[in-house]
Amino acid sequence: MSYSSRRVVLTLALAALAAAGLATPATAAQGEIRVGAGAKTIAGRYIVVLKENADATDIVTKNGGGEVRETWRHALKGFALGADETTARRIAADPRVAYVEQDAEITADATQPTPSALWGLDRLDQITGRSNGQYVSAGSGARDVRAYVIDTGIRTTHTDFGGRASWGTNTTGDNNNTDCNGHGTHVAGTIGGATHGVAKSVRLVAVKVLNCFGSGTTAGVISGVNWVTQNAVRPAVANMSLGGGASATLDAAVEASIAAGITYTVAAGNSNVDACQTSPARAPNAITVGATDRNDVRPTNWSSGGSNFGSCVDVFAPGDDITSLSNTSDTATRSLSGTSMAAPHAAGVAALYLQRNANASPTTVWFEMAFVESTKDVVVNAGTGSPNLLLNSRYTFGGPDGDYNDDQRTDTTVWRPSTGQWFVRNQFTQQWGQQGDVPVPGDYNGDGVSDVAVWRPSTGQWFVNGQFTVAWGQQGDVPVQGDYNGDQITDVAVWRPSTGQWFVRNQFTQQWGQQGDIPVPADYDGDGAVQAAVWRPSTGTWHYIGVFGIVVSVPWGQSGDVPVVGDYNGDGGFDLTVWRPSTGEWHVHGVSSTQWGQQGDIPVPGDYNGDGVGDLAVWRPSTGQWFVRNQFAVAWGVQGDKPLAS
Repeated sequence: MSYSSRRVVLTLALAALAAAGLATPATAAQGEIRVGAGAKTIAGRYIVVLKENADATDIVTKNGGGEVRETWRHALKGFALGADETTARRIAADPRVAYVEQDAEITADATQPTPSALWGLDRLDQITGRSNGQYVSAGSGARDVRAYVIDTGIRTTHTDFGGRASWGTNTTGDNNNTDCNGHGTHVAGTIGGATHGVAKSVRLVAVKVLNCFGSGTTAGVISGVNWVTQNAVRPAVANMSLGGGASATLDAAVEASIAAGITYTVAAGNSNVDACQTSPARAPNAITVGATDRNDVRPTNWSSGGSNFGSCVDVFAPGDDITSLSNTSDTATRSLSGTSMAAPHAAGVAALYLQRNANASPTTVWFEMAFVESTKDVVVNAGTGSPNLLLNSRYTFGGPDGDYNDDQRTDTTVWRPSTGQWFVRNQFTQQWGQQGDVPVPGDYNGDGVSDVAVWRPSTGQWFVNGQFTVAWGQQGDVPVQGDYNGDQITDVAVWRPSTGQWFVRNQFTQQWGQQGDIPVPADYDGDGAVQAAVWRPSTGTWHYIGVFGIVVSVPWGQSGDVPVVGDYNGDGGFDLTVWRPSTGEWHVHGVSSTQWGQQGDIPVPGDYNGDGVGDLAVWRPSTGQWFVRNQFAVAWGVQGDKPLAS
């Protein structure tokens, strides 16, 4: 693209040219809340089905308040309610209400088969290699994040958006609140389409700043950025797949919006020149994205020249021959090439990160995406001054163990051996397993959410709810599930006390430890992969293989202690830790010694507040109470239950 500095009105070309309630008496009637079998319910969310001629607002007001989140009048008559359980039960008893059902998560398979047309998604989540024929979408798919698409608009009715796309504003002055060009719909589909998108549940908002021909003015684009700054619902990411000549005013507008807490991803441009020559690509705190093809090569053969490069580029992403949505119908697709196609991949990854880190600053998102978790040194012909960094979505997946709802917090959970039931507080109750089984929760599909699973000693079978059943191990083995290769997927594994052998399915068999040891697998060196490790009660010594294969043996603890590994200082590596039942003391190697709990308690460490630091916690079988230090105490479970945390 070339632009004359003498033009009075700057035309911006698409970067992808080549391709309050009333008090209610305490005695109010209480109705029934329906819960679907096996449902993962959502606390505080309900579906209210009305009888004829009933008004949602009046019902909520007269029954103690709550939030009418959405209303329906066609497929059914009712509304989505945000309220506490007591209020919901009052509403259920209202004679104008047919029934109330607890809202629940509905999820598709987390692993999406990817035909070659969706190679960009496939490339995003690879740990090694370029393709494995699938894309794993993290957790909830960024359901609580807004993505503002500053572009030509969005065909909001496209089926791939599933009702998640809405209209924000139109600054072009054409009074045509549709995407009459198609570029914005394609971009939005890559950010958050159900089939073609990175963040499959993100809410998309159209900010139309370019007209039916794909062009606009600097003033019009600034107006769009201004609207986003004023109206964005956080957490939020804005994508700008557009560009023009250098403009200090546009750069300043983008920088001010970023300073207001909105992450921006922008296209580097398609002229095969230094991206520092164009705006908004040169905005210092925006995430500027260059493009690669399916061989990780920066394209230089587009009719416009190729992907821009240089020090203003922060990261590269798939941008050549990308299939996404078309504006020609509610089911249409098409393929385009350009840095316009690369930037929305980054916007989708940013949305996934913000779902798990809602308060993260744009600087933090930029640093994590570009420098910490990108794939290094794989981009071919990155260009003079460019960082050799390729976007990777895997880092958005990691949550603490025992997080069943993708909120980055360990959930208070018990498993009842007598019935095989799982009780996850404020979420769901589910039957999975039988007496004699061993609960083995973990993230077996890599979506960042813990899965309900059991191991059956009598048959050596693993039963992972909704995913697979596999035989691995034999009676007498100890299940030691964990992520042993750093791909953020829990591996099926057992340790054999009689021989000290570790059997990690599809990976390795290793002798480590001896009879009488306690297996304590964990990521001790902070490299993202679990190491085989044992604690020897007879000597109080920890044995594991550290960095570069160095054998580490550290005396810490004494006979009678309970090993309780965790990351208690937030440095990313697990700490050698024991809990002493006789005194209730926690001894964290190199960190602290703290009294928490009493004899008879069961230690249940975890990250209960989502701050990335392990918390000291115990469960008291005699009362069913959880005591989490400096946070809360709550009764959950009964004597005979097995508490499940990290």
